[in-house]
Amino acid sequence: MPETPSFALQLSQNKYLAPSDERMDAVLTVRVGDAGATAAADPPRSAELLLVDCSSSMDWPPTKIEAARHACRVAVDSLRDGVLFGVVECTAHARLVYPATAELAVAGDRTRHEAKTAVSGLIAGGGTAMSQWLDLARELFDRSPVAIRHAVLLTDGKNESDRMGALDAALDRCRGEFACDARGIGDDWEPRDLQRIAAALRGSADAVLEDTELAGDFRWLVEQAMGRTVPDLRLRLTTMPYSRLRFVKQVFPTEVDLTAQCRAAGRVLELPTGAWGDEQREYHLCLDVEAAELTRHEDRLLGTVTLLEGADAVVSEQLPVVGYLTDDLALSSVPDENVARITGQAELGRAVRAGWDAFEREDRAEAAREWGTAYRLASDLGNAEILKRLGRLIDVRDDGAVAIKEGVRPRDGFSLVLGSTISTYTAEPVAAVARADEGGAPRVCVHCGHKARPAAKRCGRCGEPFEDPS
Repeated sequence: MPETPSFALQLSQNKYLAPSDERMDAVLTVRVGDAGATAAADPPRSAELLLVDCSSSMDWPPTKIEAARHACRVAVDSLRDGVLFGVVECTAHARLVYPATAELAVAGDRTRHEAKTAVSGLIAGGGTAMSQWLDLARELFDRSPVAIRHAVLLTDGKNESDRMGALDAALDRCRGEFACDARGIGDDWEPRDLQRIAAALRGSADAVLEDTELAGDFRWLVEQAMGRTVPDLRLRLTTMPYSRLRFVKQVFPTEVDLTAQCRAAGRVLELPTGAWGDEQREYHLCLDVEAAELTRHEDRLLGTVTLLEGADAVVSEQLPVVGYLTDDLALSSVPDENVARITGQAELGRAVRAGWDAFEREDRAEAAREWGTAYRLASDLGNAEILKRLGRLIDVRDDGAVAIKEGVRPRDGFSLVLGSTISTYTAEPVAAVARADEGGAPRVCVHCGHKARPAAKRCGRCGEPFEDPS
């Protein structure tokens, strides 16, 4: 008898609130197991689209378009039998180059061979209009009777052939319809466009550092998508008359603000989280709380969270979000370790992006300062991926001084900016506040009241610098 997926939901918070506190932060950890066993026994129907930029800029250097062709052939080879799939040529318009009909093909020996032949004929010429690409993907998926839908989008240029606002409108139409991972190749594309696509369509965005790496990335993205066998999980949040949702963000494996994707019915909100395989994700839940409505020195229910699958099947226990009003600052002033870790990650992302903004306006001194902050935060958090990406742009001397390397390629900066949403998870959370090497109480932002590490330079929530205690 095949195994069924297992689901686990955990909540981490510091329940203690000072009378002046206006919010409660909690971290939700969701784990799915045994999805792979289900896939091996009875793989679900899924659909895959490859959206390939074939604009004129892909022709120079010619290695780009050839790398795209090769990556598509590798991705097609990795499709398991029975998966619906297609390849779209993307320019100022979008055209399905395989299959020849408007219905997606069913993966098998013959169709894989035909698709690779069609891909070999892709040529570069035309503009770049990403809204057209995504709208065609949505139309093709709409004709596919499957619940798990995934696209890989590759571009090397800026979205210059689209009319103003077209991409945002297309993302609104596509949100919740399919997932999309976006990749940029070369040195002349806009990372913010890929971030918007990935955030709206529950995917990842990244830079291709070397053309030869593209095929392996395509294979990994397609195989990862086919490993997702649970079509959709939903987080259901119920608030109280004295609490309401401020925001909810996915914070691991990547950071994405999902607040706008919540569906509200009175005090009950549901957040679709997309398809799942064997994996773990974390979410930062923040509630506004009317502390004056709470009774001192007793637990009060601020809300509940549970996990649902399918139409309305509850697959986890209902977890309470609790508040306890107290005048004891020793209890209320130190954040939960998991909450501190994710707010530290937010501070890291802000420093990375601020450094890139400064670098783009040729303020190398400010860029070095911000990236130095990012280096220290990434070291504290154990975020090895960000340290690796920073290492392509900066040198850090033994005395801690930071210098920007000469000859930085734009793609290395794009990689860092897109990597700023990549977070880290440790079974033993990094204690980002009141550590022995820092000492002292958490810093409190005078602008928004957010608490941060004693050594923090800027607020992880609003970005304002902390005042010099001296």
